[in-house]
Amino acid sequence: MTEHQFHTVWLPLQDRFWRIAFYIMEDEADAKDAVQDLYLKLWKLRDNLDLIQNPSAYGSLMLRNLCIDRIRRRKPSEDLSEPMALSEPPDKALERREDLQSVRAAIDKLPPAQRKLLTLRVLQGLSYEEIEKETGLSGLNIRVQVSLARKKLKHLL
Repeated sequence: MTEHQFHTVWLPLQDRFWRIAFYIMEDEADAKDAVQDLYLKLWKLRDNLDLIQNPSAYGSLMLRNLCIDRIRRRKPSEDLSEPMALSEPPDKALERREDLQSVRAAIDKLPPAQRKLLTLRVLQGLSYEEIEKETGLSGLNIRVQVSLARKKLKHLL
């Protein structure tokens, strides 16, 4: 596969891949890193990509596996409550803080049970099994409540 073919076939899928990675990773920076890793891996495999009949499905599956690998390698002690302090322009830092404040305000508007489960899952980074042990709720109920909380947040934001 030539560079031009790679650009015309694979690069238009970038937004789709990012959305998939963000859904899995639940973090914008991690999602961007995962998509970048995907494109590096695809570029290394470019000689065999001509055989792929459905690039979207193939890339999505590779990306899912990359995201799962990244999640497994995460350190459990990562602090997910505050965004990482990067050297970014002041206007971007202010925008990020304002976004964070609006997300926190939206989280405060959630029902208490959903707020607690979402906080345990997203901010504290607990697995569904750990949340199940801590709350005594079934795993399915926890997944449904976290999903509903995310939908409400999306609507509020």
